[in-house]
Amino acid sequence: MNWHNTLNEIYSKLNACGYSEISTDIHEGQLSGGTGGEIFDIIISKLIAIKTNKPHVYIIIKVEIDSIIEYGKSIGYLIK
Repeated sequence: MNWHNTLNEIYSKLNACGYSEISTDIHEGQLSGGTGGEIFDIIISKLIAIKTNKPHVYIIIKVEIDSIIEYGKSIGYLIK
């Protein structure tokens, strides 16, 4: 899986649905990390927060968020 491509799909969907501020927040998180692992950790934290706290946004990008979460589990970054 190329989670960067999935992240770009998330940005596109959020921007198209009028959630550019959330898209920007995620993107700024992506840019603030140093290593790939740090970036993934920042992004996954933001995506889990959306899933938990913003169900109206989550439903728009559910497939992509769940895909990245499953990827994190498959590589041992997240507990199954």
